[in-house]
Amino acid sequence: MMNCLHEGIFIADKMGNIVFANQALLEMAGGTEEYALSLNVFNFKKQGVDVNKDQLLAQRALETKRRITRISEVKITTGYSYRQLGTATPLLDDEGEIQYIVVEMQTLDHIQRTYQDGLYEQREDFREEVKKDSSPFICVNPNMKSILNMAKRIADMDTTILITGETGTGKQVLVDYIVSQSHLASKQVVSINCSSIPENLFESELFGYESGSFTGASKNGKMGLFEAAEDGVIFLDEINSMPLSMQGKLLRVLETKRYYRIGSSKERTLKCRFIAATNVDLKDCIATGTFRSDLYYRINIISLNIPPLRERKEDIIPLTQQFLRSFSEKYGVIKMATPELMKILLSYDWPGNVRELRNILEKLVIMTDPKNIYLSEMIESVGFPIKEAPADFVLPIEDLTYYEKLYQAYPEQFSLKNCLENFESSLIKSVLDHTHNTYKAAEILKVDQSSISRKINKYHISYNKK
Repeated sequence: MMNCLHEGIFIADKMGNIVFANQALLEMAGGTEEYALSLNVFNFKKQGVDVNKDQLLAQRALETKRRITRISEVKITTGYSYRQLGTATPLLDDEGEIQYIVVEMQTLDHIQRTYQDGLYEQREDFREEVKKDSSPFICVNPNMKSILNMAKRIADMDTTILITGETGTGKQVLVDYIVSQSHLASKQVVSINCSSIPENLFESELFGYESGSFTGASKNGKMGLFEAAEDGVIFLDEINSMPLSMQGKLLRVLETKRYYRIGSSKERTLKCRFIAATNVDLKDCIATGTFRSDLYYRINIISLNIPPLRERKEDIIPLTQQFLRSFSEKYGVIKMATPELMKILLSYDWPGNVRELRNILEKLVIMTDPKNIYLSEMIESVGFPIKEAPADFVLPIEDLTYYEKLYQAYPEQFSLKNCLENFESSLIKSVLDHTHNTYKAAEILKVDQSSISRKINKYHISYNKK
């Protein structure tokens, strides 16, 4: 039966002599049954099996009469080596003396392949998670949250909005969020980058024109972007790049809600929500004469400033997790960030903001080995400025999960059992501090009063009994 298992298993008697080895173990170690049965766990090195002294599972279990689990590196004299996760369990007789030691082993490569196969089998669930967790703006930073709250409050107000922030901070994403929270959620958003339109085409692009209006005009005329955005939203990005000659015309349209196609005498009504954005300080542009102050005051009724990523680094972790989920789905792989990679990302200032973070993570997903699930470092081909966090960089405590904080504080005592007991103790103390007696605490926690008393003694809980 043991030969049907994928785990390598051997059994040694109380003297350390191996008396059984299953087929999986023989394949793992690359040896024969005859060779395996000739081994003694106390003489591995002399018999051609090199294992670090501190990692000798069976020997340690025989000496301590305790179950031992460890990762160890095994080297065979033939040159073959592997890393394994092993557990040695002593079997005791009625007198408490060891009769046998059962050792179960799996190579770390096999564990990773098994885990990866399991993740791929759940790919459909993974896809659904990506779809459900695709909120338009990912943030935990308090300033960003207040901006989103303000955006939600003004989403349905028919007023102009000015969004400011450095390049790559997510101004278009914030526009999408505002629209999604409004009655215009199902309507079209027409986005225009003002820096990409030549000055001589600006008016015709925004207002449209009639046939024959100018040399080279289409014989059928053309609908302008204001018209295309009817009943929806028009978003003018980098409005600071708009020519002065157009700024006065835009101001008039915003004031009167009226405009004309070029070459037409028919007045048209502006029927769209207006949102503008800039990556520079418009007051500086006013001072240098490149932006009209009257237009600034007209569009700056509601102003939302998105802080740069370097000022909200706590958002890097959730953004990274979201981007990796999205790119994993896009490229048909599964990638997860390790604490080592998070340290690298958090120690960088991100001059390109969220757009730079997104691009770097997409490169990592594409360029790393598809079989490598965990991303722990920056590879050369990504072209990232730093390959590792500075030696003195510490992951901020607020970015750690509760269990990571416990592990950093008490690595030797850290275990599932201790975590559960820590939670149980904290919960009981919290309830007792509120109720001041064991009877009410037991009633709230739905256990016997005697159980609460036992836990108080077990965890040495002190509370105000009043």
